Amino acid sequence: MRIVFLLLSLSMIITARAQQDPEKAFQEAQQSGKKVLVIFSGSDWCLPCIRLEKNILADSTFRQFVRERLIMVEADFPQRKKIPSPLKAQYESLADRFDPEGAFPKIVLLTADRALVGVLSYTGQSPTAFIEEVQKKL
Repeated sequence: MRIVFLLLSLSMIITARAQQDPEKAFQEAQQSGKKVLVIFSGSDWCLPCIRLEKNILADSTFRQFVRERLIMVEADFPQRKKIPSPLKAQYESLADRFDPEGAFPKIVLLTADRALVGVLSYTGQSPTAFIEEVQKKL
């Protein structure tokens, strides 16, 4: 029973930190007044993306920062797992506009109406340093 509770709790933490549907994310941003952090990633093949996930996105301090200040979308372009077609189309539309060169990972900060606030870079910095970089853009 404890394992089931733990898995459900973990699932809620994970889903609370990133919105998969960009349309819902931008609607939520308009309602909340928050900015949208979009991360273009290749979760199952891109080594820097995997490091970003492990070192920053999975960090509890970063997750708390996101819950309080941002709406986050992970626009994932995996090679092995399948993404539902409607989501894939939304990710591709975002990539056409904000990541036309196809860089991975690419991290952009947007307003609720999809205006570019800034581009962030992951260079292996600590979660605290990354949060500071995001705060400078906010």
